[in-house]
Amino acid sequence: MAPRKGTLLGETDFPLYCAHALGQHHFVVCGGGGQAKTGVPNAFEVFELANEHNQVVASSVIKYDKLDRAIMNSATVSDGKNHILAAGLEQDCQVYLLKHKVCTRKPEDKNELTTRKRRSNLTQSEEHKNAEKVITFDVDLVKTVQTDFDGDGGFQKVVRLSYDKTLLLTGGADGFLRIWNYPKMTKAHEIEAHDGEIEDLDISPSGNRIVTVSSDKHAYVWVTKDGSKHCELQWTKKTQTPYRYKACRYSVIEGNKEKCNLYTCHIPVKRGRKPTPCYISQWDSTKLVPRKIVDTGPEVISAFAVSDTGDYLGLGMISGSVAVYISFSLQRLYYVKEAHGIFITDVEFLSSSDSTRAITGDQDFSLLSISVDKQMRLHQVSARGRFNFLWVLVGFVIMIYFLFATLASYGF
Repeated sequence: MAPRKGTLLGETDFPLYCAHALGQHHFVVCGGGGQAKTGVPNAFEVFELANEHNQVVASSVIKYDKLDRAIMNSATVSDGKNHILAAGLEQDCQVYLLKHKVCTRKPEDKNELTTRKRRSNLTQSEEHKNAEKVITFDVDLVKTVQTDFDGDGGFQKVVRLSYDKTLLLTGGADGFLRIWNYPKMTKAHEIEAHDGEIEDLDISPSGNRIVTVSSDKHAYVWVTKDGSKHCELQWTKKTQTPYRYKACRYSVIEGNKEKCNLYTCHIPVKRGRKPTPCYISQWDSTKLVPRKIVDTGPEVISAFAVSDTGDYLGLGMISGSVAVYISFSLQRLYYVKEAHGIFITDVEFLSSSDSTRAITGDQDFSLLSISVDKQMRLHQVSARGRFNFLWVLVGFVIMIYFLFATLASYGF
C-alpha cells in the first residue's frame, strides 16, 4: 500500500522551487535561500532513481551550489545524452549544460548515498577493476542573459525550451514575451504581450505556436515564426467572481507532435469568505475553443504538469495537496490531502518508458512533488489495465457460475 502522503524520496538542505525529469533514471531539483546570507545554499541537485526491496529510492549524484541567487523557475531539454538546464535567477536566465559521464565507485562504498560521499569515491581510474559503474554529470555554465527589464529590477517568472532545442522562451514581470535563438541566445522577437506579469507560457510540440497567460486575466496565442498575435483565448465558463489564468501546457496526442491538446488552469482573482472553486480547461488546439471545463475544488492551484504521453495532468495546491487527472476526460484519478506541510512549488511526471517503469513499478503514473519544505515526494497509482482485467475476470467467473446454476435448476 502506498504511503498516505506519497513516498518520501528525500530532503534537500535548500527550499525547492522547480523539478524536472532528466532522461529515464534521473531528476533535478532547483531552489535556494536567496541573496540573504543565511547559510541556506542556492543550488540545483541531480538525483538517481533506483529500486531497493520493491521501494523506489533516490540518491544524490551531484549538487551544484555556485549560485548567488535562488533558482525560481527553470526548464530542461535533452539531446539524447546530455541535458540543457535553463534557470531563472531574478532578472537573468542562466543556461547550463549537464554532460553525462560514467564513472566508477568502490564496491565497499555502495550504500553511501550523500552527494559528498558518492562524489569523493567516483574515479575513472582503471585500477578499480571491480568498481561499480555509476552515472554522474559535469556542469558547464554556457550563458547568462538578462531576460526581464521591469522597472522594479526585473524578474523572470517562466522559461521554456522548444522541443527541437532551437528556441528559448522567457516571460516575466515586465509582461514581455521574448523569443531567443538557442544556443547563441540572440533575440529573435521581443513582444509586448501583456499589461501584467506573464505567469506561464508554453510552446506547441510542433513549435509553431506559443501560448502565454498573465495576471492581467488574458491568455494569447502567438505565431512563433514572426511573433505576431494569432488570437486571444476566450474562456467560456460563467462565474460570479472574476478568474485569471494560472498555468498553461500543450501535450502531444498519441505521440504525434503534429497533434496536440492545450490545457489551462484557472484560479479566482480574489479569495472571499465563501470558498470558490478552481478549474482545468481542455482546449481544441486548432479551433482554440474550450472542449471541457472541470471544477477541481476550492484548493488554489499552485503547480501544473502534463505527463510525457499526454495522458495525465498533475496539480499541486497552495494547501500542499496533490491531484492527478486523466487528460482526455478530466476525471480525477488520484488525490492526497496535504502531502506537504506548505504550498507545492512544482510537480513533474517521471518518464513513462519501460526503463523507468523497471524502477518505479507497473504504475499508471509516477508524479514527483516538491515544496519549500525541502521534501521530494513520489505519487503513484497502480496500472488501471491490470485492475480492470481483474474485475473482468471476476465478472466472467461469476457469470459462468450463475449459468451453470441456472442450467442445473432445469435438470441439465
